[in-house]
Amino acid sequence: MRIDIGQETDPGDPVLEIPWADPDNPANLYIDVKRRPEAAMELVECRRFPALGQFLLKVNSAAMPFRTAKCDAWATSDLDLEERIAFGLPHKVGSYVDLLIDRADMNSHVEPYQKMGALLAQRLKDSKAFAQIEIFIRRCLFTLEDRSGYYATVFIHAYGANAQEAESEWNGVVEALGDSLDAVSREFGWGGTRSSQLDS
Repeated sequence: MRIDIGQETDPGDPVLEIPWADPDNPANLYIDVKRRPEAAMELVECRRFPALGQFLLKVNSAAMPFRTAKCDAWATSDLDLEERIAFGLPHKVGSYVDLLIDRADMNSHVEPYQKMGALLAQRLKDSKAFAQIEIFIRRCLFTLEDRSGYYATVFIHAYGANAQEAESEWNGVVEALGDSLDAVSREFGWGGTRSSQLDS
């Protein structure tokens, strides 16, 4: 499995606002799965891909020092040339999750995300899955707290000879990522204490 870590913090790079809302679709807005875990499986993406819902429940649990902000998942056979050369398989399931360390003393700095990414890469690099993980560290605006910080967008792309094989590969990588995030939080001694006004 290939794992890439990048940083997109220059002007013009993506910036996440918490809480967010889609101005073109008011019904499409931030859902606090940390406070409302039952909402995870109500998401269209999680109904189609249950492993994503299980991942959200795990990562947003009280025992974990993380919070998710956005997600999506999709299946496609429209692969770019680089993917076709690297994996030689015609089908893909892809996903992304916007992930925050749920502590203001940590999500205000880029270094904890860099450490998280490096340790995730170390734990997952020997996986034989036909997949790639991309982690991009980006800027975040915590609107209710009038401050800025950082978050990570985590992409998973898994490949197979058919749609079912691609989804099976993806399911395994999603589960492994959840387990690795749990291990990362324990290794660094990150507690689950929440400091965001989103919980008030």
